[in-house]
Amino acid sequence: MKKLISVVMCLLIILSIAFCLTACKSRTDEMADQEIYTEKQMNKMKNKVIKCINEQDKEGLKKLFSKDAQKHIEDLDGKLDQLIGAFNGNKIESAKGLSPAFEGSADAQPLHIYGKYHLKLKSGDKYIILIDICDIDDENKEKEGIFQLDLLTFSKDEVPEGFHMDGSEDDYGIFIYNKDGTQR
Repeated sequence: MKKLISVVMCLLIILSIAFCLTACKSRTDEMADQEIYTEKQMNKMKNKVIKCINEQDKEGLKKLFSKDAQKHIEDLDGKLDQLIGAFNGNKIESAKGLSPAFEGSADAQPLHIYGKYHLKLKSGDKYIILIDICDIDDENKEKEGIFQLDLLTFSKDEVPEGFHMDGSEDDYGIFIYNKDGTQR
């Protein structure tokens, strides 16, 4: 009987240890999962933005912005017209960027994701687009969506001397910068 109890206790201890080792993720694993999640979410948003720009779909692009941003961006329709117009009818052929950056997590909300992409247009022109989204905010669903979009109508090799972007990364808005460094 003592032998049976000892065997059962050993099995329970082994199962407990195995459960703890497999159920608990390390902080590194959680961060890797978060990076994969944010990259997937930003890629979805980037593809939607590019599709709307290529199809000159102002209403579709507007719907990608959070309801909160739609309320706070002054002359949103006019700025969307300017954004689409900045491409002069040229289609975006490719968009390359590094893994997006993020603040927060599904547990520490809100989760903000920031993506920067180098665009190549069919005309051969190169632009840079920065997309900032609030992906998760369970306490304020109206904040979920794009809250800032910056377009630089030049490539990283053509950045004007002394160039400075005016908006902070937490501002609502659409900001378009020309090759001469001025903002539209």
